Amino acid sequence: MSEKRLDFLVFYRGNMVKGFEYIYAKRHEGHAFLQLDKNSKSPKNINDLDYDFFNPHYNQSGEPFQWHYNEEWVDLSTRWDDLAPQILAYIDTWMTEYPGPSYSDKSLNDEWGVRFKLPGQREQIIWGLNAFPSNLQNFNDLLSSYSNSASQ
Repeated sequence: MSEKRLDFLVFYRGNMVKGFEYIYAKRHEGHAFLQLDKNSKSPKNINDLDYDFFNPHYNQSGEPFQWHYNEEWVDLSTRWDDLAPQILAYIDTWMTEYPGPSYSDKSLNDEWGVRFKLPGQREQIIWGLNAFPSNLQNFNDLLSSYSNSASQ
């Protein structure tokens, strides 16, 4: 059995009226992080090389120091190899689209999506509008359990 790998994941849920909650998870150059962004109107660019949280940083002399970030994030560097297969176990069972009926009152719509990239593959997306895989809440709970342990 091949090892399940994941470069990044963006999970979002909400609507255009109330905003969206985003959960970002990314592995980059040997370290990994997770960040929760509540009630945002627009997503962060997870593909931006500068969108990265890590410590220690290094000064020009090559000496390490701890950088303090203004945003909360969770260091997943030691847990990424356990989390990625769990994430993919959910995603692998889902269809690519869950289109449900759209309400004319946009505040009633429940939109969600998962963007992710596997090593050596193109970025993929799974989305839904007022329709969901049966285990979407369990998936959300899994990601949220990591975001509840926010540290810097």
